[in-house]
Amino acid sequence: MLEFERIPVEIESDLQYLQIGIRSFGRGIFHRDVTLGRDLGRLRYFEIHPERLVFSNIMAWEGAIALSGPGERGCIGSNRFLSFRSSGGVDLRYLNYYFQGEGGAAQARESSPGSAARNKTLSLDSVMQMEVPLPDVEEQRRVADKLDALLGRVDSIHVLRARMGDIRSGLAESLIASAVGGVSESVRIGEILAFTRVPVQIDDAGTYQTIGIRSFGRGIIRHPAVSPDGLSKLSYFTFPQGALALSNLMAWEGGISVTQAEDAGYIASNRFFFYLPVDDRVNTSYLRHFLLSKQGLALVGSACSAGAERNRTLGRKRFEALTIPLPSRAVQDQIASTLDRLSERLNSAYAEPSLASLRPSILNAAFTGQL
Repeated sequence: MLEFERIPVEIESDLQYLQIGIRSFGRGIFHRDVTLGRDLGRLRYFEIHPERLVFSNIMAWEGAIALSGPGERGCIGSNRFLSFRSSGGVDLRYLNYYFQGEGGAAQARESSPGSAARNKTLSLDSVMQMEVPLPDVEEQRRVADKLDALLGRVDSIHVLRARMGDIRSGLAESLIASAVGGVSESVRIGEILAFTRVPVQIDDAGTYQTIGIRSFGRGIIRHPAVSPDGLSKLSYFTFPQGALALSNLMAWEGGISVTQAEDAGYIASNRFFFYLPVDDRVNTSYLRHFLLSKQGLALVGSACSAGAERNRTLGRKRFEALTIPLPSRAVQDQIASTLDRLSERLNSAYAEPSLASLRPSILNAAFTGQL
């Protein structure tokens, strides 16, 4: 019911290109910044057309599957994206919603083998071998139409939240730019922060809760408890409260946070760095906001190894060697307090359990014959 589509693009160094990305958890396609051909990575690139079901082959296991629309006309995608058109008998909206629901999401995970997240890759053969329950096309359209209407209302709330988040980001950029604009000297990160984590000896009889860090400054992920068999073969560590935390795989994309009291009892793999201030010159929360600003992310990116996105690893020594402008502690405290309070209000306004569970509940009803 699907035909694989891959139309190569011959990249010209002086032309501009608009790349797509796909957000995890069924949150759709986004566009990256316009980039000159000479600045693109060494991956191969292909045309992206509207009305295609597109899979991110490295993040499909986390729901990075989406339906392209008119806005993707003229865009390109790297070979990390698998694009399919309908060969008849299927409404691509229905299929896209199916992969956002429990059954389809489980299939995507099972079809993406690998242990660590960065190695869970969905192959073309795996997609083509999937079998999905498919009613006749009229029923597909009926369900897709209903889901368009119902989920459109839910998504409008998330759009509002995103707009408010953009306002918050703009305020953060303005406050930080103003604060660092008057600073004449810079300090080395290794001078104001100390690397802090304690190795954990994994007990075969124990259970463990691990953390992750979301990209784009969206905070810490707290995973449910697992037995040692559920852990990867990496080394694990405990970490302190109030520490600056960075994912060495995703720091370049804003995988930066601060540990909280509720993180007590959790462990982290060696993929995560933790730092505490060595004195009272620095407010850790301010430093997180600074590193998530455009200026800060540029510095973090410069401390990452070059290469494709999934291989851009933050080096500890390179990070600690970075120099940053450091405003007075009073200015840091004021900025951190303002931005932290605003973030808490945004999170509390849109984190009601009913809203968080509404979308999966609607999808579950659609694919269990209740819609």
